Amino acid sequence: MITLDNISHRIGKQQILHDITLSLPSGQVIALIGPNGAGKSTLFSVMARLQPLQSGQVSFDEHDIVSCHARTLSKTVAMLGQDNHVQGRLRVHELLMFGRYPYHQGQPTANDQQKVNEIIERFELELLADRFLSTLSGGQRQRVLIAMIVCQDTPYLLLDEPLNNLDMYHAGRLMRELRELSQSQHKTVVIVLHDINQAAQFADTVVMMKTGQVMATGCPTDVITQETIKELYDVDVTVLNHQGRPVIIDTI
Repeated sequence: MITLDNISHRIGKQQILHDITLSLPSGQVIALIGPNGAGKSTLFSVMARLQPLQSGQVSFDEHDIVSCHARTLSKTVAMLGQDNHVQGRLRVHELLMFGRYPYHQGQPTANDQQKVNEIIERFELELLADRFLSTLSGGQRQRVLIAMIVCQDTPYLLLDEPLNNLDMYHAGRLMRELRELSQSQHKTVVIVLHDINQAAQFADTVVMMKTGQVMATGCPTDVITQETIKELYDVDVTVLNHQGRPVIIDTI
């Protein structure tokens, strides 16, 4: 379980997060949604230790992110932010092996290589495995970075806007893989999304954020409604039901 207790955050004189308290269950895909400036990425960055925790407490199971040893936390939580600048002349399979570093500490084993090969196959990267990162398109690079995070094989995955640069096929493929990981391996995936329909289709729990606060939390059918979308984004939509999940259509 992820526990957030009274999380507030300020940038300069501006209050970005206001006393956020949440308990997020394990083994689920959890989507953070909300308009620009809602505080989603700030909350993500605090959970991922990309920004220092100014107040409150964040824990992954029994691991407090402030007091937990870095190596232990690296085997507990893997994260991918929006700004990812990988330096050096690396091939795809070498970058994925880097995701295994918390385990091999610079001396990869046969088990590490097996894990890399599994992820290459799982994410359909066979044709890219020997290519240098500098030769990849934006979408290909994004897929590889996500695969590297999955290679870390942690019980918790934090992903900020991972669908950026992905086409329809690969966006849907990624969301299905993340859902499969949560179901078959009991991994907890926290994902910041702007595509509400992706959240509605694949998330088990949706956290709606606005002006640095949590507006609603629950399963998609409970929280994604015409009324909540209007309150969240100030737009009129029609919410349909398809196979037990909401589908949002803009009202023309």
